[in-house]
Amino acid sequence: MSVFDIDIDKQIKQHQQKIQELEELRKSQEKKLEGLQEFDNLIKRLCNQNSLTEEELYVSRSEQIEQWILGMAKQDAPSSIYNNLKKHFARTGPRGSRVKAEKESSLPKPKLPVGTYRNPATQEKVEKIKRNPKLLDQWIEEHGFGVVRTWKID
Repeated sequence: MSVFDIDIDKQIKQHQQKIQELEELRKSQEKKLEGLQEFDNLIKRLCNQNSLTEEELYVSRSEQIEQWILGMAKQDAPSSIYNNLKKHFARTGPRGSRVKAEKESSLPKPKLPVGTYRNPATQEKVEKIKRNPKLLDQWIEEHGFGVVRTWKID
């Protein structure tokens, strides 16, 4: 035998061992699938016997289901159900939770006349020449246009 034959024989043995491991894994998986099918049949039978729907069963287990899903968030590789739910709520979440925004008027906003304005609470003065200074806009946002309009001193 040559050196090449020994290496090939080793590789064949390693592959045969790997095949055996995979076949055992397949048998284990088939057994689990049979168990899941039996479990599903048992759940359906119990629901029928007790006049329950599967939805009612899920609602009764909602806290455990929620904890299970939240637990997946901490895993490095969460289950596909977690990823699918995350995608779903990313798409639909913001639309459902949004508060209907007030429709903005298409009419031009009222403008304050040119002049000096004094905030009665802080005694700060702001002079408007053409456009509103930032401070004046802040006052309008805080107190409203009608109130700030009355603060004109000249």
